[in-house]
Amino acid sequence: MSASATSEPGVLSASQGAYRVLSRLLRQRNVVIGGTIVLIVVAIAILAPWIAPHPIDRTDLLNPWSPPNADFLLGTDRLGRDILSRLIMGSRTSLTVAGSVLVVTLVVGVTLGMIAGYVGGWPESLIMRVVDSTLAFPEVVVAILVASALGPGQATVIVALSLVWWPGIARLTRSYVLAVREELFIDAAIVAGTSSVSIFWRHLLPNIAAPLLVRASIGVGFIIMAEATLSFIGLGIQEPMPSWGGMIRDGLPALRTDPYLALFSSIMLGIVVIGFNLLGDGLRAALDPRLQGR
Repeated sequence: MSASATSEPGVLSASQGAYRVLSRLLRQRNVVIGGTIVLIVVAIAILAPWIAPHPIDRTDLLNPWSPPNADFLLGTDRLGRDILSRLIMGSRTSLTVAGSVLVVTLVVGVTLGMIAGYVGGWPESLIMRVVDSTLAFPEVVVAILVASALGPGQATVIVALSLVWWPGIARLTRSYVLAVREELFIDAAIVAGTSSVSIFWRHLLPNIAAPLLVRASIGVGFIIMAEATLSFIGLGIQEPMPSWGGMIRDGLPALRTDPYLALFSSIMLGIVVIGFNLLGDGLRAALDPRLQGR
């Protein structure tokens, strides 16, 4: 008997399931637009040292606040540095910070959220009281306080934003785990003697991965904006490393006469945040079964 004849009707193979998910994603306009923007920005960040037309630290004090021209396509800043080159290198800075914060928050938040939702008892009470205490304060205010205490720098930004972002991931994870753990396949795994670690990795995590992916994709845009905010007020990325927030701050004194630095930095920041938000919104519409057919 052939393999096709023995296959169960209505059961999709892994390749068929992946194709169906991919088709659903490509039908979402937000996924296509947001994904294209994100891919372009990621490519720019990866290739930044090779595609930047000028060294980011090369100054020309005789040519400050130059308007866009053939040599400097977006003009220069107050030190005569090429704005375009610093914007390109700034994309690597922003994505490095966002990626690092995302990894830390997902690892810590998902792990603690799964423990709180599945184990319950005093671990849940302890974890959720810490989460509630952290979420009681505005995220940006907490990040500013942490950055002020630790001193400015890239590592400080990563630590400060990780401390304020993991509680939201933990609370979201716990809510999903509380729903999934009531399913019959979880009871079957427990009866079969499956360890808690195996239940976490083989049963719980795969069933909550999609909404967490959506939350993470949307969160990247907010993380980049928060990093720009810290850099804007002088608590984030420091010179000579370029940062979009720092570039906006440096361009404000000459905003009326030479708006190029603040203008182009703001546009770049806005495009990237919109791209990640569109991607996250499209992923939510494609992966959330409650929104299918809308």
